[in-house]
Amino acid sequence: MTPRILVLGGQRTVRQLKEHTDYEVVFAEENMTIEQLMLADYPLEVDFDDWDDTIARVAAAHADQPVDAVVTGVERLVPLAGRLHAELRLDHGITEQAARDCIDKAATHRLLAQAGVPVPRNRVVAGTGEGAEAAEELGLPVVVKPRDASSAAGLKYSESREEVEQAVGDILKGGRDTALIEEYVTGPEIGVFASRVGGRTRVVWVVEGEVGPPPTFVKVGGFFPSRLDDEQLAELEDLADRVLAAVGLDDWVAALQFTLTPDGWRAGEVNPRVPGGQAVEMIRATTGYEPSLIATEAALGRHPEHEVPKAAFGLYRSIVFDGAGRIDYNAQAVGSLSGLESPVPPFVEFDVKPGDAVLPVEHPKGGAFGRIVLAGESLEQLERDYAKVREQLAVRLVDDAAADAAVDRQHTSCC
Repeated sequence: MTPRILVLGGQRTVRQLKEHTDYEVVFAEENMTIEQLMLADYPLEVDFDDWDDTIARVAAAHADQPVDAVVTGVERLVPLAGRLHAELRLDHGITEQAARDCIDKAATHRLLAQAGVPVPRNRVVAGTGEGAEAAEELGLPVVVKPRDASSAAGLKYSESREEVEQAVGDILKGGRDTALIEEYVTGPEIGVFASRVGGRTRVVWVVEGEVGPPPTFVKVGGFFPSRLDDEQLAELEDLADRVLAAVGLDDWVAALQFTLTPDGWRAGEVNPRVPGGQAVEMIRATTGYEPSLIATEAALGRHPEHEVPKAAFGLYRSIVFDGAGRIDYNAQAVGSLSGLESPVPPFVEFDVKPGDAVLPVEHPKGGAFGRIVLAGESLEQLERDYAKVREQLAVRLVDDAAADAAVDRQHTSCC
């Protein structure tokens, strides 16, 4: 029987399922557009802020035609997927508790430490003074972050008591009850995408990231494969398995972060979703796996097969700036780049239009304003192609008078 998949938000997952499988798709989304209504086999308009009503609507659809799995690539909806897993009595899928333990970084660290997985030392604080004392106990500098944010959203590098108090105060003013103070660790940052099915972890992809300087730690780039040797890769795979077991994640996927410090590995975030942005494109090109399909198969209780990879190496670079201004670039070149050595088409994406204001990489509203992803036969080849891409895009700042208020967005550290 053809599986029936419920997708919570995330139009991309629906598209991948419709293009690459014969699965029936129930698409639950808010304020659905005509395009979204026509995309799914069974569109379901919901209010994700009203879980009771959403669950009732899904349960009615399930009673009419049973759903086999619930998936989502939207992190805030993963706990809802876990609740629906229980409400619909599905055989496979993430639990709500596991979802919440992954999203709550303090809970993640607590569970990992209990399982013997090395993590940065940390403290949960409920006030600015308490935060400053915790920071001094851990040893300045520290990193201050919201407990429920991923990809370094809201993260503040703090070198003094005053900076810690300011960072904690900002988090508490945002409506949260507590903040997380974390030991500042240094070393290569390694990203892992893995699926765990029936208690068995499969590491799909390992990427070495390049992170910008404090205070914002923007992911300015990365490359695949990583420079880890066989022994380090084996240690990392064992750690990934232990991490996912510790947080209780099964029949699901996760994007994990690790730092290889001078004192050994430290586990960081466990994001219960497919990676975003550049990572999806690089995973597809270099592994033959489509991340959304891996997530769907995991929620069905199985590992998928993969296609032959298009390339052996991957490279990405974030579009970042050292100063403020208004961006200009050749928008027509984005879809018509030429003269590249790799036969794999590059992935180029801007988050801003020519003439929009941009800010420096370390600014609270700055960060990454786009991404370039390349795949090919060697990193040397990709570096040459990257130079050609930048030349054809002709990215530059034409005005240095952009005010902070001209950039209406939260800082994004992810590429």
